[in-house]
Amino acid sequence: MSESAETSIFAFPKLSDFNYGSWKIDMKVLLMEKGCWQFILGTEKPCSEGASDREQLAYELRKQRSYTTIYMGVERKYQALIADTEDGKTAWDTLKANFEPSSRARLASLVDDFFSSRFDVNEETIGIYSKKIVEKNQQIKEAGF
Repeated sequence: MSESAETSIFAFPKLSDFNYGSWKIDMKVLLMEKGCWQFILGTEKPCSEGASDREQLAYELRKQRSYTTIYMGVERKYQALIADTEDGKTAWDTLKANFEPSSRARLASLVDDFFSSRFDVNEETIGIYSKKIVEKNQQIKEAGF
């Protein structure tokens, strides 16, 4: 399957090295749309003992969907980080721990990426380049710099 075919199910890019800030917002909205965000927050209550088989099945499917949606929204090289779980909240927390730009090294990497950005007149328009710079600036702000 080609890379473009792999990302076509999402209206946003898969999680990669430098898009965690925008990815987590997009993924949150997608999980909300699928009725799964409460599992990530840990506020979804399990089915009561008197719930019908249909209700229990619907609950389990939504719980599984929270994980599978996250898993499919991550670039293949990072899927191994969350492959050992089937819980959406655990996957979300693992990705946050690995991608949230909180360490000095991660912050240094973001700042370096910002200052090494160059406009290539043959590859992009000034609007696209400006948007990239704004996104890089936002990532650095989110990291607390």
